[in-house]
Formats: sequence, structure tokens, C-alpha cells
Amino acid sequence: MRIAEDYVQLRFAFQQYADQQSFHITMDQLAQALFCTPRNAKLIITKMEQARWIEFRSGRGRGNTSELTFLHPVTTALLDEAKERVLQGDVQSAFAWLQAHETLAIVRPLFLEWLMTYFGYSTQQVGQDRVIETLRLPIYRPIVSLEPANALYAFDTHLVHQIYSRLVQYNHLQQTFTKDIAHHWEVNEGATCWTFYLTKGITFHHGQELTAQDVYASLTRLQDPSVVHHWLVQDIDYIQVIHPYQIQIILRRPNALFLFYLSHSAASISPASELSTHPQHTLPIGSGPYQVVSHHTGKCTLTLFPSYFGYRGHIDQIEIIIVPENEAEACFGTSPGVLTVVTGEFPIPADLEMPLTQTVTGVSTLTFNLRKDTILQDHRFREVLVQGIDRLHMVRELGSTYLRPASGLHIQAESLAEQAPYHIMTEDIVAQLQQTSYAGEALHLYTFARHATHAYWLQQQYQTFGIVIQVHIVTWAETIQPDTMEQADLILFEAMVSDNPISLLEHVQSHRNFIRHSLPARTVDQLDQLTQHMLASSAQEAIMQWSVAVNQLLQESCTSAFLVVRTASTIYHPSLRGVHVNPKGWVDFATLWFQDT
Repeated sequence: MRIAEDYVQLRFAFQQYADQQSFHITMDQLAQALFCTPRNAKLIITKMEQARWIEFRSGRGRGNTSELTFLHPVTTALLDEAKERVLQGDVQSAFAWLQAHETLAIVRPLFLEWLMTYFGYSTQQVGQDRVIETLRLPIYRPIVSLEPANALYAFDTHLVHQIYSRLVQYNHLQQTFTKDIAHHWEVNEGATCWTFYLTKGITFHHGQELTAQDVYASLTRLQDPSVVHHWLVQDIDYIQVIHPYQIQIILRRPNALFLFYLSHSAASISPASELSTHPQHTLPIGSGPYQVVSHHTGKCTLTLFPSYFGYRGHIDQIEIIIVPENEAEACFGTSPGVLTVVTGEFPIPADLEMPLTQTVTGVSTLTFNLRKDTILQDHRFREVLVQGIDRLHMVRELGSTYLRPASGLHIQAESLAEQAPYHIMTEDIVAQLQQTSYAGEALHLYTFARHATHAYWLQQQYQTFGIVIQVHIVTWAETIQPDTMEQADLILFEAMVSDNPISLLEHVQSHRNFIRHSLPARTVDQLDQLTQHMLASSAQEAIMQWSVAVNQLLQESCTSAFLVVRTASTIYHPSLRGVHVNPKGWVDFATLWFQDT
């Protein structure tokens, strides 16, 4: 509200006067305080009078002063403006607003008290018979992309699954595939010809029926080499629309795991019209259980799609509010219906009385860019980088989301006691370093804010051996840009892993993945040979053997350092039911419902 900004500006300029205390002032003084012309100052004063924030008596005659009285408490003005910014979906601006005016009034405690009750469950009566249920979720990371072909980060892909549908779904609990928009599918003996039969009458959020032509357009979109998830369709030879509810996909080589590819978030189906060069809508259009009704930098609002063909959810509206990571702890509350996923943004209270589910989500990984002619080409130096990290010390120092040392790009269930020893001797590492060609040059490590503490910890650890690391904190969106990936010597990120082989496949097949992007051509060729052999077989044993071989190749070549296993904690109020946490640590919105206690 501009009136609040102007009012606070006046109160700052004349803070020596208390509320209800009249004082004399000239229009020139008002204009100077408001940084505007006398004419505009008169307009601003009129608005404040109409709002009953001030009382103003204009001086009569040239040279006579006017009389001004502040009626509106400045604390109220500051607090109401901060609340309004949150309601508009700009939590970061609300905190900045209060911080900028701390010399005028300390309002932050009152704001935090209100904010903690803002998140969670609320209802709104509409008419006599309808109640709209809303769930507001604090999220401590930005939404980078909701376009399926380019959505990469865990929360983005989670939202894609809520908004869009795919040909098939993968049930990670039962480890089987279930129908989504395809009610039946067939595959030939060689696993090169896949035919899908679509359910009739499925509609997109804008009312258009979903047909095989939309499937064709969506998969063709993925064939553009510039999109993040091009790897999913790189083996497709051609796609044929048999009729509006039947589509056939022909592969260049056998792929018995092709259903995993088609269950990926990037294989979500969009309307063909929205994939053209001139889409009709600016918001994502899918056919999933929730539809996006508004989206800007700080807030994304989803509502139930009443014509959804599958299981209809219970919560009418989901408001996703982006909270700055440095304010995450301040925004954590215990209101009814509150749901939050913590991935290290703040320590979880020891006396927490709400249900908590801890999920293993991935492996903290440091990649080495071997496509640049640097010291990283020295295998002995890379061994020092891998072996010079005291992973047990890292687990103990960096917080509860660091579960245990990692032994590769897979999750093992063994305890810390069963792990190989990770404690290091500094003098041994220094001796190894002296056997390399390292001459003190700086290595540039890139990561985003969530991993900043981890990055600076690594910087200090390597400094003890005389290895210089310069840390660059960039935005989530900048991290995945090809230019950033090429500039970086090292990239620190969390490699998402699960029992679904598609997670490991993505790390070794996607050219936009940090791991594959950093590998030399010979290692890429070796990985591709291993993968092609595995994809030709549907045997579970072949998948397990492939996983072991991939991890062994990556470790023996020292192309990345696999550091620690990471977790996410999903915390929710007991009144929120139907909380089913997926392997990414997030909760499917369609299963949630509120039990009034």
C-alpha cells in the first residue's frame, strides 16, 4: 500500500511528535519529507485524511503554517503493511519492510506471532452451503519451473505431478505401474514397440479433451535437445497416432524399462495448443488433480480440478508461500493443519509435539568438471579430493539432515558402525597431495543457498591441506544453466536417489544432470554401454547388477565425491490426515484431509 509507505515516511521524518500531538508544518516541509512536489504532497495528505490516519488543518493565507496530527499508530501501519505483503504472496518483502523501519518501531515479534497462525488450515464460508478449505504451506525454496520438460528440482517436479497426468504412474510402495491416462498398454517381445490406449473423456484444466495428439505433442516437445529432460526420449525412433485414443511409440533399441521413463514428471501431458510457439495461456495447463490459478515469484495457488478423472482430493485450495531460507525458522508454527518439509533450513525443536516423518532423499555430491583442462585431470589429485573429506565429522557438524557417510549413488541401510572408516589423517592427505601436480591454483565451487553452509565447510576442510576453494553461491535457476556448469570446476548438490531405477538413470543419462555433464567422453561411453545392456533386460537382477557397476565405475574413476546421505523431515499437525510422504520427502495434496479435533 503506497499510503502506508508515505505515512511511515512522514512518521520517520517527524518522529519527535507523538500520536495525537498537533504540530505546525509547512507544505514545503511535507513535500521535502515525502520526496515529492508540494502538489503531490497535497494529494497524499488528502488520502491520509480520508483514511483517518491524520488530522490536517491547512493554514489560511500565504505564509501561514498548517497543523498536522498523527492519529494512526505507526506500529499498526507497519504491521498491517507487512501482513498485506504476505497476503499478496511476498513474504520476503514483508520481512524487508519491517527490517528497514526497525529504528522507528520494533514490530517483528507481533508479525511473527501473526505469521505462525497464517500458515496451515483455514476455511471460508461461501454462500449458505459451501465451505472452501485452504491449506497454506511455507516452502523454503523458489519454484524454478513448472514446465514438465524443464522442471528439475524436487519440489518443482512434485508440483508437476499434482498439476499434470502421464500415460502411467509408478507406485513406489507397491513397486508397480498403474494406469493414469492410459487404461491399457502393450509391448512387443523385443521391447521396442509400445502401444497405449487412452481413457476417453479426460479433460484438461481449460476444458479441452485430452487425446493421443496431445501425447504426441508432449513427447515431441521432449525431443528438442535444448530441454532439460531430452534424455527421456532420445531412443524414440518415431511416434504414431493410431486414432484419437491410441498411440504407438517405436524405439531404436530395446528398453524393457520404458514405463519408468513415461512415468517421469517430464513425460507429463500438456495440451498440444500450449506447446506451440504462441500458447494461449500463461499458467500451466494439465489434467491432474490440482490446477494453477495464480503464480508469481512469491506465491503459487492451486485449486481442486472438479473434472479430474481420478481420485478427487479433499482440500479445495493449496497456497504455496515462498519463505526466505534465512527466515525459515521464524515461520515455523504449530497451527492446525500446518505442514512443512525441512531440509536443513533450521534445527527441528527437540520438544516437538507434532508427527514427523524422516525420509532419505539423496546423496550430497561434489562433481569434478573433467571437460576442462585443469588440475582435475590429475587422477591422483581427484583421489585427494575424494579421500580428504572427513564424512563422519561432516555428519556430526552439519546437522540432523546429514544422516551418514555415503558410499556411492545408492542408499544403503547399514549403520554408521558398519560403514568403512571415514576418519582421515591430515598428514597422510598432505603427503598424497605432494605427489600430485597441484600448484595452489583456486578451484571454483558453485552451489545454491541451500548448500552454502556445506560448501563453506568443504572450503575450510580442503584449506587444511592447502587446497584453495572459491565458493560461488548462485540462484537455483542459474545453477542448471549450461554456462554455469561449464564454468564450474566443482558443483555441490544433492543427487536425488530412490529404489526407482529412473533416479539413477537420470544421473547417468541426462546431459543436463550435474554428474553426466562433468564426465569425460570415455566414461560416458562406458556408462552408456552398461545402461543399454541393462535396458534390454527386464530382470530385477540385471537392474541391481547395473546399479553396482555404475557406482563402481564412478568411484574408481574418481569423477565425483559422494559425501553424505541426506534426509528431509516432513512435519505436520495431527489434525492433518492422509499424509503420505513420497521418496522426495513431499506429500501428495490429493490425499490430504483435515480432521477437526
